[in-house]
Amino acid sequence: MNYRKTLVAFFLGLALISTACSKRVEVTILPTKYVVGTSSFDIATPAVDEVVKLKPSEVHIHACTSTPPTRILQFNTELDARQKTNKTMSFTAQGC
Repeated sequence: MNYRKTLVAFFLGLALISTACSKRVEVTILPTKYVVGTSSFDIATPAVDEVVKLKPSEVHIHACTSTPPTRILQFNTELDARQKTNKTMSFTAQGC
């Protein structure tokens, strides 16, 4: 019985550590600019620089449906070349 409690405590601790160490960065790609946190950029390269500087374990890309696909691809290509990280993406038509 004590073995089971120790095992449960170990996995709970591991889950807490992995959650504490994971860092998610939100990137918003609008038709005319890239937004990383509170910083705004006209082109992809400085936005990618900002993401790389934050050293995230995951990047969530949020884009407007009116954003040209080339803007999204440019950011994604530059980020892939600089840092391998998990990425998720969502689209919206509101607030664009």
